[in-house]
Amino acid sequence: MLTRDAPVFLVLAALLGLAVGSFLNVLAWRLPRGLSLLGPGSFCPSCERRLTWWELVPVLSYLALRGRCRTCRARISPVYPAVEAGTAVLFAGAWARWGPGPQALGAAVLGSLLVAAAVVDARHRIIPDAVTLPGLGLGLLVSALNPEVGLLRALAGVLAGGGLLLGLAALTNGGMGGGDIKLAAMMGAFLGWSGVGVALLVGFMSGALVGGVMMLAGRKGRRDLMAFGPFLAAGGIAAAFWGQELVGWYLRVFFG
Repeated sequence: MLTRDAPVFLVLAALLGLAVGSFLNVLAWRLPRGLSLLGPGSFCPSCERRLTWWELVPVLSYLALRGRCRTCRARISPVYPAVEAGTAVLFAGAWARWGPGPQALGAAVLGSLLVAAAVVDARHRIIPDAVTLPGLGLGLLVSALNPEVGLLRALAGVLAGGGLLLGLAALTNGGMGGGDIKLAAMMGAFLGWSGVGVALLVGFMSGALVGGVMMLAGRKGRRDLMAFGPFLAAGGIAAAFWGQELVGWYLRVFFG
């Protein structure tokens, strides 16, 4: 008899993650350009040739083609297989930690939305409303089914996440973008008020660390802006999987 720990379920979760990751690549490329997600079919951005099915197999096609278009030999960004592989790990990790249920569903859905938002923000310095606003509604729905969060905590998370960054934007005279504010509110819908606090703390700390390293390396100046969405996304995924552990670690380190 198969149990939730059976390897076959981890493999199926990873395969589902690969498929979702492939869709996230489409979403991240098309949304900023105002293109439909329904059609036309996938094509090479350089020569605009329609891709065959075997050129669209997650990760494997990239490896088989050696990272280049079969026709025009244009370079294919390694971000594509990285998103696919990362989403597969995300889905398999959610299954391994919680098995079937609202917690795994919430982590997988939130993680997918955050991956899409991070990729778009890193490339175009925007976080589309088409990701955050439907995501906020999904977060409230999933949290209402999750006894670990619940609808009231989810609503408090929306207010805490969005409100904190909105206040920060006001204090810094626009130093925080509207997309970041909506992304934090969306994370709060999935994580609740305490979880979104952990996510923002991890996001700010990781952003400060990376920014400091880049300045020391001479790749960024003090006034150079940096996309914050990827760091918020990292914080959100960390909070979804290890929120309680991170809170416990923080309390032990700073309060004994």
